[in-house]
Amino acid sequence: MQMKKTLPTRRAFLRTAAAAAAVPALGFPAVVKLRRPNELLSHASVGTGNMARADLNGLRSHPGLHVTALCDVDANYLAQAKRLCPDARVYRNAFEMFEKEGSALDSVNVSTPDHTHAQYVLEALRRGLNVYGQKPLCHALADCSRIARLAAEKGAVTQMGTQIAAWECDRKTVAALRRGLVGEVRRVWLFSTRRHEPGAAHFAWPLREDPVPATLDWALWLGPAAPRPYTAGAYHPGAWRKWRDFGTSWLGDLALHLMSPVWLGLDLGAAAPSQVVAEVADDPWTDAQRRQYWPSMSHLVWTFPGVKASGGRPFTVEWCDGFGHVGFRLEPKFLPPAFLQDVAAQTPLGRLPAQGRVVEGSEGWLVSTHYDVPPYIVMKDGRAAPAVPGVGAAPSHWHEYVNACLQGGTPQSAFAWTAPMTAMGLMGNAAQLTPGVVRRWCAEKGELA
Repeated sequence: MQMKKTLPTRRAFLRTAAAAAAVPALGFPAVVKLRRPNELLSHASVGTGNMARADLNGLRSHPGLHVTALCDVDANYLAQAKRLCPDARVYRNAFEMFEKEGSALDSVNVSTPDHTHAQYVLEALRRGLNVYGQKPLCHALADCSRIARLAAEKGAVTQMGTQIAAWECDRKTVAALRRGLVGEVRRVWLFSTRRHEPGAAHFAWPLREDPVPATLDWALWLGPAAPRPYTAGAYHPGAWRKWRDFGTSWLGDLALHLMSPVWLGLDLGAAAPSQVVAEVADDPWTDAQRRQYWPSMSHLVWTFPGVKASGGRPFTVEWCDGFGHVGFRLEPKFLPPAFLQDVAAQTPLGRLPAQGRVVEGSEGWLVSTHYDVPPYIVMKDGRAAPAVPGVGAAPSHWHEYVNACLQGGTPQSAFAWTAPMTAMGLMGNAAQLTPGVVRRWCAEKGELA
């Protein structure tokens, strides 16, 4: 007689998940498909296209998570996600979803355009949900402290979507900095050659007004932003980042990716830069147009107060963006310093990567990329570089979050410190609007002077 298969209890599942987490290379057991949804982490995805799709797939690949609900303002994306999660209930309005599903949910990911992050993250936290929130956590500087404070009050498990933080390169960068392998930090450079200029559809100003597709709820897509007509190809899908009303430029994306292991490695915690100043390119658009976009090229310098990793001395973080853009005259102020190329030439990379970071310490430099390539160290006195410590295997960024929800613990990119890091990026956005003006941080008011 064939024995009836029994479904594991939640307690048994947690034991299994803990064992699996200890050996992530082996993966999780396939028997999870037999478990009833109510025995798993009940999860909802706000956003289902582009990066949201990656988040959804990363989270649902964990056997301890069940996707209960899906939400997207674009019916096409929603239909595609529904095929991946056929038993999930679907919504166009996230607030409606929270109202109807909130009591049954444990967790939510917010993977929408930047300008709508805060409203959904805060709503989820208010309802006591655990939150995986895409970077940046918010669009407005004031929302950074609100999110961090509410997450702490609710005791929520949180993770900002810096998925590369789980890669060996970033984890080794953290380990090298924590061990002080380059000495006391003096300067940090973050840089990227990604293009940021608007596409051809944006050059005619004002933009034309097109009919809104029947599949898109344009009012919900705009959310807290000021109303404006829909223009095909200008905003959705995936064209919103360069717009000041909707995106945060590469400062809210790549800069946070690149700064993440530095922030952790230097143990900056809830630190805030004391000031920031920006230089921007003279873009070839009319003033009316320029006010709509973030600059295509920029150079920013944040000054941090002294910390233990800097020997108590203030240190600077610099961002160089746009030095690979086509059609613009390259200026030295938008380039990483020339001597960094000489430093990088002493590594197996041979030159600075297109996207990466350099940390200068009192004894040497750490050079690392935005890709999963081990960091390299160059010593100032010509001696052999110390070995970067090994870090072992680790679960994916998404699985780390789910493990923490199920078993307890704090994920690597928790809001407690990624909210302050997000504030650093948004301070840079504010400085871009007043180039050449030193903007000082007022800790008492929580705002830039």
